Amino acid sequence: MGIFMFHRPEMPKFKYVPRYYDPEKEEWEKKKAARGLDANLSDSEKLRAKLRNKWGRDDNDVRDKKRSTANTLRYVVVFGFAALAIYFIFFTPLVENFINMFLKLGEK
Repeated sequence: MGIFMFHRPEMPKFKYVPRYYDPEKEEWEKKKAARGLDANLSDSEKLRAKLRNKWGRDDNDVRDKKRSTANTLRYVVVFGFAALAIYFIFFTPLVENFINMFLKLGEK
């Protein structure tokens, strides 16, 4: 009797069927819709793609350009500091003057 009193029904199984996702195909469909060609997108997605195309803005392209510009600027600044440090160390008497100054302070 106790078994029937606390019987819990078995939970239904979740039947998930994975689908293939192709980001290149999705991007291709968006580009087709932006040009007004036949695409497998909903009306709102087609309108969004046309507006982006008309305004000349694609979010991914803008982000990539900003990121590449920032990386290029970072490399130029780091290379500039490294070149300046190498110049002062090897081609000026600045380091020798510092060493001599510290040696003279140690002698006193």
